[in-house]
Amino acid sequence: MEQLTKVDRRQDPNFAVRTALGVGLAVVLAEPMGVSVPMLPAAFALALLSGQRGAFDLKRAALPLIIPVLAWIISWLAAATVGEPLLFTAMFIAFSALGLALMVFRGSLGGVIVILIPAVLSIAAVTSDQMLIAMRDSMAMSGAMLAVIIIVLNLIFPPRTTHIHVPLTDPHQTDRPLLDLALRTAIFAPVLLYCYATADTNLIIMPVMVAYVLGQTDHTMRRREAVARISATLIGAAVAIVVLLAYRFMPHWPMLVAAMTLMTLYFTARMFDGARSAVTYQFACSVTAIIVMSSFTNRDAFEVIIQRVVLSTTAAVIAICLLALLETLFLAPRRKAVPAA
Repeated sequence: MEQLTKVDRRQDPNFAVRTALGVGLAVVLAEPMGVSVPMLPAAFALALLSGQRGAFDLKRAALPLIIPVLAWIISWLAAATVGEPLLFTAMFIAFSALGLALMVFRGSLGGVIVILIPAVLSIAAVTSDQMLIAMRDSMAMSGAMLAVIIIVLNLIFPPRTTHIHVPLTDPHQTDRPLLDLALRTAIFAPVLLYCYATADTNLIIMPVMVAYVLGQTDHTMRRREAVARISATLIGAAVAIVVLLAYRFMPHWPMLVAAMTLMTLYFTARMFDGARSAVTYQFACSVTAIIVMSSFTNRDAFEVIIQRVVLSTTAAVIAICLLALLETLFLAPRRKAVPAA
């Protein structure tokens, strides 16, 4: 799967400003547009805008519109099968396996969407009908809203280059692809089942972290991904504390919007030439945005921060360790027995 690369300042000097304004607009418009899960627009805006490399094209313009379509289809399937636990579980584990196959064997970031949206909506479905509807509507409205925001921002702050970025994929090469996929699914499925058993949407970060780690082709890439995302979680949590403390002293909505915009501007500016990887800065920014927006629900901010750090770290470590163990047991080359002299 293609790794997020640093941004070339000469090709896209407006990258940081465009992304920061996109996140700021997503935060501002969430409530007027009736989005009841406020962290979704900010997270989607950051992922879509910070992942842009090269010139803007129609494919990227259409990407946010996939979110509402998938949200409605998956939510309908979840609502129709949630009363049949075996069918429900098998179907959503199959979605997870399909997403992992796309990530590992095709090197496609589309696999993340195939895993993420069904996982989030299925966990919401086992929580309550109201949560499923709220999550579906929030996803659908976020996608429609971002389709407009992204186009407008690219018209006002366009990249300087006219080159369309072509993702560089590195598909996993193996002589036993089905076994390889089965091992990854065998790790992902219990995490998803645990989220179903607890019926807690706050645990959604666990399957997300596990998917990103399992989607890497080899142990070196998995270790690099896990380290980047764990360190990003710690950085993002620290910045979220600063933002929430500032808001506590100045509890005004414009101040929060400004803080979120400036925070995004800082992290995305570091994606030009920062010391850490682009993935680290992107995910740290995402962690900060989600923690800050989640703290405005009925949950304690300190609880949100501790839970995010613990769950993210635990999920990444479990995924990388279990897959390394299973690969050693089932995929390691067998030694031929040496005949006795």
